[in-house]
Amino acid sequence: MIRLAGLCLLFSPLPLAAEDLPALFSVTGVASDDVLNIRAAPDPSSDILGALTPDATGIEVISESDGWASINVEDRSGRVAARYLRPMGHAPWYQLQIPLHCAGTEPFWSLDIDPQAATASFLTPELSEPQVLALDGFWPGEDWLPSAAVSFDQGLAVVRPESCSDQMSERQYGIGVDIFLRGKGGHRLNGCCALSPN
Repeated sequence: MIRLAGLCLLFSPLPLAAEDLPALFSVTGVASDDVLNIRAAPDPSSDILGALTPDATGIEVISESDGWASINVEDRSGRVAARYLRPMGHAPWYQLQIPLHCAGTEPFWSLDIDPQAATASFLTPELSEPQVLALDGFWPGEDWLPSAAVSFDQGLAVVRPESCSDQMSERQYGIGVDIFLRGKGGHRLNGCCALSPN
């Protein structure tokens, strides 16, 4: 019985630690002529919101409960059977190795962080096109403290695990962000982040 339990843990499709989510996954175990349905609720008979192809990759799983993974589809969240998802093997998001797309409202802004290129693309209503910024400081998180930060000439962005809403849709996010900007009286922006597959 102990061996069976060990094998189940070894081949578990999702990370065992909740703090490792969100993370990127790929579809597995779905026939080439079939799809993985995205359901409105964690129930095989609930409404279908969309579908994932058998070779889909870069799927951000926000959370997992009772064998169902929460993902985003268009402007809302949906559920897929977790047994058909396999981790893509990336380091946890807070180690700052996966690109992040962050955004917020009031005012509308976006910040795309690319740790590998050590750049960020920042857009606000005052800018006609995104401003590319060099990242000059990195503070990756640890397993015991899954928060991280990057700095750039205009300020500092701090990302942390958080159930987050963009207040504009029914999408769920698992990462919150605060951006502290230099100048303008120390302006602060807050919002949500999603993992960006390479």
